[in-house]
Amino acid sequence: MLSRDVLKNIPQKYGVYIFKDSEQIPIYVGKAKKLKNRLSSYFNPSNQKKYEKVKHIVEKAEILDYIVTSSEDEALILESNLIFTYKPKYNILLKDSKVYPYIYITEEKYPTIKYVRTKTEKKGKYFGPYPNVRFVKDVIEILQRVYSVRSCERSMQKKSKPCFLYHLGMCHGPCYIDVDEDVYGKSVENVYEFLKGDVDKVKTYIYDSMLKYSKVLNFEKAAQMRDTYQKLDRLFLQLGVEINSSKNVDIIMYEEPVFVLLKIREGYLISKLTFTLDENIEEFLHQFYIIRNNEIPSEIFTMYEEEISEVLIKYLKSKGMKKFSNLNKNSPIFGIAFKNLEEELERFTSIGNVLKQAKEILSLKKIPTVIEGIDISHLQGMYTVASLICFENGKPNKEKYRRYRLDEFKEPNDFESIRTVIRRRYTKHPLPDLLFIDGGKGQVNSAVEALNEIGFSLNDVDVVGIAKEDERIVFPGEFEDLHLRLDHPVLRMLIYMRDETHRFAIGFNRKLRSKRFEKTKLDEIPGIGPKRKKILMQHFGSLNEIKKASVEEISKVIGSKKTAVKIKEMIGDEK
Repeated sequence: MLSRDVLKNIPQKYGVYIFKDSEQIPIYVGKAKKLKNRLSSYFNPSNQKKYEKVKHIVEKAEILDYIVTSSEDEALILESNLIFTYKPKYNILLKDSKVYPYIYITEEKYPTIKYVRTKTEKKGKYFGPYPNVRFVKDVIEILQRVYSVRSCERSMQKKSKPCFLYHLGMCHGPCYIDVDEDVYGKSVENVYEFLKGDVDKVKTYIYDSMLKYSKVLNFEKAAQMRDTYQKLDRLFLQLGVEINSSKNVDIIMYEEPVFVLLKIREGYLISKLTFTLDENIEEFLHQFYIIRNNEIPSEIFTMYEEEISEVLIKYLKSKGMKKFSNLNKNSPIFGIAFKNLEEELERFTSIGNVLKQAKEILSLKKIPTVIEGIDISHLQGMYTVASLICFENGKPNKEKYRRYRLDEFKEPNDFESIRTVIRRRYTKHPLPDLLFIDGGKGQVNSAVEALNEIGFSLNDVDVVGIAKEDERIVFPGEFEDLHLRLDHPVLRMLIYMRDETHRFAIGFNRKLRSKRFEKTKLDEIPGIGPKRKKILMQHFGSLNEIKKASVEEISKVIGSKKTAVKIKEMIGDEK
C-alpha cells in the first residue's frame, strides 16, 4: 500500500501517472494537467471514502510511476496507448451487457475473414463491435457468397484438398489452386468497403445475380441469392432519409449508468450496443473510442447538449470526426433511439423480476439472491484450476470471487475436480441460494454428490448447469432438461454467469501456465540463481522481453556477459 510520501518529488506538470502492484504490473493509468495535484487527490480520505475505486487503487498499489509530457493532448494519447497495451484492471470501467464480437481480417498474402471477441492481434483490420455472434456469422456468410474470401486457418505454404466452401463457390480456394493475388486482393477490398458501410453495392450485386440465374433457369442458385438478399435486409435496417446516406454516424443515448450506442453506416443501422458505466458521457467517449480503440465515425450525436473537454474533441477530430452535437429531439431518429434506451433501462432495472422468474421457472426453493458459479479449466489435464464467482441480487460481487489450484490432477477429470472444489468451498463457507455449474448433467450430478459427502442435500441448496452444445438448462438426477428461448432473461442471466466463470478460470489458468513456464526456463540456465532471476524479471518484466533483449542488454543487468550468452542460447530469440 502506498503512502503520501511518494508525492514528495512529483512535479506540477502535464503527464501520465501509473499505479503498479508488487509485480510491477500496471493496475491503473491516468492523465493530469498538474501531476502532483491530481495524485494528491488519491490520498485524500474523503475521496477514498466517496470513491471505492480510488481506495482500492491506493491499497493495491506498491509502486507509483509517472511520465511528463509537453501538453495535455500528448498526455491523453499516451494514457490511451498505455491503457490499450496493459489493460489495467481499474481502467476498464465500461461494461458490455455482453461480450460484443468483431469481424477481423488478417494481414497476409491471402487474408482470412473471421469473427473474434477481443482485439488481440496487432496486424490486420477490425470492424465492429456488432450486436451478437449470430449477426457476425450471417454477415461473413453473405460476404463469402459474394466475394469468396476464405474463413479457414489453413496454411498457404502447401496445397491441400479443397473444403466444402470451395465447392459451394464461397471461397477462392487458395489452399487448393493458384489464385491471382490481384483478384483476391480486389475481393478483400470489396469486403472492406462493405464493412465500412457500402451495403447498397452488395445488395445490387445479389439482386442482379438473382435475376441472372433466373434467366438461365438456374432456380437453385436464384433461390440462394434471394435468401441471401432477404437476410441482408433483415440484418441491416435502412433508415432512409433520416440519416444522410453518405455519412457514418454514431448516436449515443444514455441515462446513467446505462448507455446505448446506435451505429449507422451510410444510412443503415448496423448495430445497437448497450453498456453500463458509473461515469458521465465524457468518460464514455473516452472509454469507447480511445481506450477500446473503436472506429470513430464522421459524426457523433448525443442525447443532451453536453460540455465536452476541448482536448477530447480535438483528439476525436484528429481521428476523423467532423461533427459532434446533440440530436434534435423532434427528429424521427431521436424517437427510435430513445425507444431503445427505454427498453435497455427497463432491462437494467428489472433484475428483481428476473430473479423472481428464475425461482418459478427453475422450481427453486427461494428467490436466488445469492448465486455462486463454478467452472474448471485445464490444458489437456495439466494446470487444472477452478474459478468461483458470486452474484448478489443479480449483479457480480467480484470481491467474493475465488480461484482454486488443483495441482493433484495430472489428467482431465472435470467430475472429480468439481467434487474437490465443492468439498473445499462448502466445508468452510455458507451455501448460496443457487449453485451454478458450468457443464452438463454429469458435472451437475458430481456437484450434488460432493455436497452429499459433506452433509448437504438438495433440500439445502438448488443446483443447475448449462450444457454448452445447445444452451439447455440441466438439473440433478432424473429431472428433465429445460430449453428456454435464447433471449429469455433467465437464460441470459445464466449464460452471463457461465461466461464470467469461464473468463475467470481461463485467466487464472493462463497466468499459472505462464509463471511456471518462465520459472522452469530460467531455472535450467547455469549461473542463474534466485537473485539474478529476480533481477532479470524485475528489469525486463517477462520471459518474452528477455528473448527480445540483446546479449549486451542482459549483460548490463546481471553483470556477466558469459552468463548472458548462456541465457540467449537456452531461451533463444523471440519469433
